[in-house]
Parts: sequence; C-alpha cells; structure tokens
Amino acid sequence: MQLMSIEDLAAYLGDSKRTIYKYIASGDCPPYMRISAKNIKFDRADVDAWLESKKVYTETGGKKMSDFSFVDNTKAAIRKITGESEMPWMPRAQAVLKQAIKQARKDGFDIIGTEHILLGIVSVKECIGARVLENLGLDSSKLHQHYKKLSRPSGAKNTGQSILSEDIDKVIKCAYEQATQWGHTYIGTEHLLAGILFAGTGDGFQILTDLGITLERVREETARLLVCRSEPTE
Repeated sequence: MQLMSIEDLAAYLGDSKRTIYKYIASGDCPPYMRISAKNIKFDRADVDAWLESKKVYTETGGKKMSDFSFVDNTKAAIRKITGESEMPWMPRAQAVLKQAIKQARKDGFDIIGTEHILLGIVSVKECIGARVLENLGLDSSKLHQHYKKLSRPSGAKNTGQSILSEDIDKVIKCAYEQATQWGHTYIGTEHLLAGILFAGTGDGFQILTDLGITLERVREETARLLVCRSEPTE
C-alpha cells in the first residue's frame, strides 16, 4: 500500500489542494482514510482506480467529431497511435483539450491544431504545463501575437464540428512517449507541452520555437517541478 496525502494527490493530479477538498466535499473522489480531522490519506491503488473510471478519450486522423466525441474518445486515439498500454488522462489535460476546441471555434477554425493545444495549456492556469512555461519566462501576450500571425481561419462557415490536424496525432504519440520516458503512468499537461516540441511540427511547435522555448528547457523545468511524481510504475 502506498499512501498519499492531500498534497501528494494534488501534485499527482496537477490540481490545487482547494480542488481536492472540493472533490472530497462533493463525494466525487477516491476512497480515503481519515486519520484525524486534518489528516486524510489515499491509497495509490484506489486513486489509480478512480482515475481509470474517469478516463477521457479522443479520435484523431481528420475524422469529424462533436465536442462530446472529441473529449470522450481519447482511449481509442492512444491505442491507435501508440499501440501501447492505456494511460489515464489527468483532469487538467482533459481541460486543455476542451479549451483547444473552444479557442479554435472562437477564432473561426474547424481544424484543431497544435497551436490550439498550446493556447489550451496556457489558459488552464493551475496546470503543470502552464507553470513550466511561466517559469521559462513565456510572455503570453507575445504567444498570442505569434498565434494570430501564423493562424488563418479557412473562411468557411463553422460547421459546429471539429477536425483534428494530423500534427495532433504526432503530439499525442510524443506525449505518451515522453510520459513513458519519465516513468509516469498518466498523461498530463506537461506531457502535452513536451509532445508539441517532441513532435517538431505544427504551428504550436513554431510558436514555441520562435519564443525560445525548447524541448530541452521544458524537460529540465518539468523534472525540477515534478521530482515527487517521477517514480516509475510499481
């Protein structure tokens, strides 16, 4: 049995302690043991089982999909792209995917690109990916300037559906590979960020490169932030 404190669980999920307390208050949380009024412990196995029940999936390869199917079919995409075992997606990584769709539609795009994933990471303020970029000195205003310069909507009427660019296939695969290299058993926003750079393609990669954010710097800063989460799977 590997016991986790509320602080450990917050770091593991990429959430704040406040969010964990909200999970507990709502009853939507892993089983836990109350050692004392302020000392709550979670069994790692229970946490992983809880995450398993909340997996989020996407389909890729240019297939049209609604918001629901985009967010609800990630498992199929990971299996298709990696051919490897399943990994749970952290809640913040799920939020990034949703924000990517919202950003693309807001700007008149039917195609979701790596640039929208990047903007999704930045918009989910409490996520590890955003913290990495902030610690590396990323100027969000410059990021948006580069985004506007590189991204051009098709001009066609938005259909209400979304198509994932082929570059996102590569990003998801690279995110999985990066998580495996770090010995992680989940996909988080830090893996999506590294995946954009690891894939080396798409407007998201170009924007980060133009702003001086490299894969090596992202890996180093992520390793510094996630020392407690770098253990290999038991």
